[in-house]
Amino acid sequence: MKFLRPRALASVLLPVATLAALAVPASASAPTAAPAPAPAITVTPNYGAANGGTAVAETNAPCPENATSFRFMLDGPNVSSSPFGSSRFGTPLPADRIPDTSVVGQRPLFPASRPPVNGASYALTAECLDADLAVTTLATTTVKVNENVWTTLQPKVYALPSKIGSLRLALVAYTGFASGEQVTGVLRAADGTTAPVTLQPQGTGPQGNGAALLQIPSSVADGSYTLVITGANSKAIGEIAVTLDTTRVWW
Repeated sequence: MKFLRPRALASVLLPVATLAALAVPASASAPTAAPAPAPAITVTPNYGAANGGTAVAETNAPCPENATSFRFMLDGPNVSSSPFGSSRFGTPLPADRIPDTSVVGQRPLFPASRPPVNGASYALTAECLDADLAVTTLATTTVKVNENVWTTLQPKVYALPSKIGSLRLALVAYTGFASGEQVTGVLRAADGTTAPVTLQPQGTGPQGNGAALLQIPSSVADGSYTLVITGANSKAIGEIAVTLDTTRVWW
C-alpha cells in the first residue's frame, strides 16, 4: 500500500481543511431581523506587553437609561478592582451611552505597581453607574497572560483525525489568532511535559485563521495528549485533545 508523501498530502488536503474550518453554510430561509448582540467588550489592540502594553476598550451595547457614567475594572491575581481607562468613580457617558475609554486615549492595561501573573487569567468588566454610584454590570471579557504578553484572543483548534495513527500525520485548522502571525505547536502530556511538533505551513491569514499539516516526531510515544498551538506575537493559545495510536494506519 502506497502513501502520499507529507508534502504532497498537504498540498491535496490543506485546501479541504481550510474550507471545512472556515466555510459558513448558506441559509436557505428568508432573511429575518438580526437579534441585538449580547453585550460584549472589544479591546484594541487585542494583545500587548504585560509590562506597559496600552489599549482602549469599548462595549457594543449602551448603558441603561438611568446610568450617568461608566468604568472598566480589571480583576485577577495580584490585580484587584483596578480601574482601566476610566475613573473609579465613573467617567461621564457619551451621547450614545456606549462605554468607550478612547475618550482618554491609550492606557496601560495593567497598572505598573501591580504587574500581572504569568499564566493567569483576568476579568475586564464594563460597569454602568447611576447618580448614586449604584453599579450595573454591562459585559465582561477574559484577558489571559502568557509569556509576558496579555491578550483577549481566544483561539480554537480543530484536528482531523483526533486519533492519529502510524503515519503520525493529521490536518489541523485554527481560528482566532492575530492577523498574519506565525504559530507553533507542542504536544503536552498529562504530566505536563511537552514535545514540539511540526506544522506546515505555520502562518495565519488576515483574519487570524489557518490550516496546516501536523507531523508528530517518531520519538513521541503512543498515548493521550493535548495539542497546544501558540501565536508567535500574541502568545494566545488554542488547545485540543488528540490521541497517538500507531497500531492504527490512520484512525
